[in-house]
Amino acid sequence: MLGACAKGGAGGAVDASGGDDGNTGPDAALCGTLPCDAIYVATTGTDGAPGTMAAPVKTIGQGIAKAFAASPRKAVFVAAGSYAETVTMKAGVSLYGGFDATWTRGTTPTTIAGGSPAVVFDQITDGTTLDTFTITSADATTAGGSSIGVLVTGHSKNIVLATVTVTPGAGAAGTPGGDGVNGANGGPGIVGQKGVEDSSGFCSSNPRPVYGAGGTSACGRPGGHGGFPGNGNSGGDTGEIGTGGAGGGAGGAGGGGPSSPPPTTGPWNGAVGGTGIPGDDGVSGSGGMSIGAFAGTMYVPSDGASGTVGTAGGGGGGGGGGGGGTTSCDSYGSAGGGGGAGGCAGTIGTGGGGGGASVAVVSIDSAITVKSSKVSGGHAGDGGRGGTGGGGGSAGGSGPGGPYSNTSEQDDAGFGGAGGVGGKGGAAGSGGGGGGGPSAAVACVGTATIAIPQSTLIGGIAGAAGPSAVNAGAAGVSSRAIGCSFF
Repeated sequence: MLGACAKGGAGGAVDASGGDDGNTGPDAALCGTLPCDAIYVATTGTDGAPGTMAAPVKTIGQGIAKAFAASPRKAVFVAAGSYAETVTMKAGVSLYGGFDATWTRGTTPTTIAGGSPAVVFDQITDGTTLDTFTITSADATTAGGSSIGVLVTGHSKNIVLATVTVTPGAGAAGTPGGDGVNGANGGPGIVGQKGVEDSSGFCSSNPRPVYGAGGTSACGRPGGHGGFPGNGNSGGDTGEIGTGGAGGGAGGAGGGGPSSPPPTTGPWNGAVGGTGIPGDDGVSGSGGMSIGAFAGTMYVPSDGASGTVGTAGGGGGGGGGGGGGTTSCDSYGSAGGGGGAGGCAGTIGTGGGGGGASVAVVSIDSAITVKSSKVSGGHAGDGGRGGTGGGGGSAGGSGPGGPYSNTSEQDDAGFGGAGGVGGKGGAAGSGGGGGGGPSAAVACVGTATIAIPQSTLIGGIAGAAGPSAVNAGAAGVSSRAIGCSFF
């Protein structure tokens, strides 16, 4: 998280003559009210020029390079106009803006319209000032990206922002989470074959009826197959256990029933297979928080967490085979039906990305003074939507036991039992919504301190919370300062 403190004490004043730079002495020659021995920048200049008042360079970056290369280092004076560049400050090179074509301070601002950040101070410990500028940084263009106006890093100190107006661009919205897919449905069990005679003489001789197969599964949870039927005085086989633990139905007793057709209930009939256990649902992810953190010089948004996956339902057990019959002719009972397969689990919904920040001035482990200035947060990015988890697949239906044949083929043997129904698949968890991005005038990270004499700090528009089917993210924070205290 962000953390540090700021103080409201006065910073060292720097006048437009550059007298506080330590590089232009009080007896230096003046060109009007400004020192002749300085670097001058104007939108009408050229970067190949010497950088004098009469022949200024065109870009602030070139002006800083010339001033830093000089010994002693020089101040840089920048004419009014808009400079579309990212400015990297150098130790001991101060910038002064707001000058008209006659190099007199006027009312037209000097604007730095750079990327993000638009102005950078890094590892600067010599006194360095940015005076009378309007600073705007570009809108973030990547999902969850942030926009920062001025970034001060590397244990910098003796940094002064005087009479500046800083407004960052907009933070970008977080990436929407992906929706999960419903799990595959379990396949139904297959019906067992009907009973037949299997004897000599005037009776028919037929092969043993085949059990119904268990329902097929795309996720390894098939149903158990039914049991083979018995013949004559032999009982039917127990149905197979469904994958996931549902027991198979017991086989019926041999010897046949007392009538033709036999009753639908009785010890000679196979039992129904066990029902598959439903799968467990997954857990939905938590929503993102109202503010993320800085990692190095980058703001890391607070993303929503993804849901967890559920489990597949168990396959139903196979039905027991019917017992054999002995009246007139020996016969096979009906075969058991197959158990339905378990439904598969849905796939997860992924978390929404957190929105990017919009912060005017960020100080990381550095000490700066912001005086006589107006510093405002911009429009932070909204949190991304959390993806919805996929539902569990439906359970496979029961395979019926083999049907009764007729009095010429199966006049007394038992019926096969139906297979058990499979278990429904578990639904996956939905992703949490991303946290909205924060908007602040200043942010302090680590050991940073900020003094703000005669300055106005205004929080901007915080990012909206990312929605979710279950756990929405938190709305972003709008504050004049994040991680800073004033005393």
